[in-house]
Amino acid sequence: MRKAAKIFACLLVLVLTASACFASEAVDDPNPNSGSSRQMMEQIETIIYGYVAKGGLIDRLAKVESDLFGRSLPGTIAERHAAILNFLETGTDDQPSMMFKLGVAEWVVDKKIRASEPAAKRLEDLENNLTGASRSGNPIVMRVESLLATLVMDPVAAQAVTVPADTTFKVRFMDELSPATSKTGDYVRLELTNDLIVNQILVAPAGSLLVTEVRDVKRPRMFGIPGEVRLSFQELKPLGPQKIPVLVGKASEAAIKEARKTGNRGESGIIGAGAASVAGAVLLGPVGLVGGMFIRGNSIKIPVGAVTFVQTSGDCTVQGYPIPISLQVSTQSITAPQPEPQDSLQASDSGYDPNRDTIIKGDVFNRNPYGTPTNSGLVRREAASATPSAPASSGGEFELPPEAQIQ
Repeated sequence: MRKAAKIFACLLVLVLTASACFASEAVDDPNPNSGSSRQMMEQIETIIYGYVAKGGLIDRLAKVESDLFGRSLPGTIAERHAAILNFLETGTDDQPSMMFKLGVAEWVVDKKIRASEPAAKRLEDLENNLTGASRSGNPIVMRVESLLATLVMDPVAAQAVTVPADTTFKVRFMDELSPATSKTGDYVRLELTNDLIVNQILVAPAGSLLVTEVRDVKRPRMFGIPGEVRLSFQELKPLGPQKIPVLVGKASEAAIKEARKTGNRGESGIIGAGAASVAGAVLLGPVGLVGGMFIRGNSIKIPVGAVTFVQTSGDCTVQGYPIPISLQVSTQSITAPQPEPQDSLQASDSGYDPNRDTIIKGDVFNRNPYGTPTNSGLVRREAASATPSAPASSGGEFELPPEAQIQ
């Protein structure tokens, strides 16, 4: 407890210092109707509580500050909002954000985070699981630090790491999707099914959210004209504040085919190019740094739990958690594919195992002409394939039977 209290005191000093900096540099919004302070307040409440509270901004801000720190911050409303958001999501060079730390605590206990849940609920459940009782009523920051002091020996720190292009990982639908009910602009939640780890740095634990938007919907029409839904994959939200842009491309297409070839269809079905489990899935080419999926059929419905694969659209540097030796997983049984002539490379040789994490080791940027590393340092344990790395799909269509059902 003393260790947690000291860390909490240091954090509070950092927050107050940051707030003072905002106070010296920022100015009040000259347009009170622009909604910037209101939007920040709503964002803060959604992160902490999962809902937007009613009432005036001053009272709501006072409650947030009391719940988080046990006291109010200095500065104007806009400055305090900015300081809190920075504390929750961004952090500083010396201290990762509170959400980063909460994610680490969840991962240590459950090897998964619940990124779709509000922070207060995640923290309360952690406390109940560990001690049998919640410490609600104490400042949230102190409660998080107290948990971490119990779970890990050293203070949680963040370290920069680069996730290489075409890293492929599996995601699970958390919301149902159908041309009959979906609307343009809807957000569809997908979660990472396995940890993403680079050089023993935890980048995105299982449960991390993938932001996906319904770009276009066409309802089923008369004379058997099928409905259509176009999804736009935007970004994966890792532990750190930087987002990882993703798309559907050649690497993820190969992972889908490999999963189907090995007979693994996930919880409800593999969605993607050539997948017989979903009515009409067509890969879209990348649009900027995003790519998506086109789903077509008369009565299709993608249920909660259906899975698919996406890939990183390019090399991306993010902040991750350096995993202590005591928490590191063993990877000695996994070996990287050796370079072979391109004609002999077969996807079935990858040994795909959906229960393994995506673990990347070594010099992943030292690649040969086939896209595989020139040493044995690269290990992709989730959707690893000996198929040569290729640029993201720039188009192409894969038609499926319009009435195929998910098995």
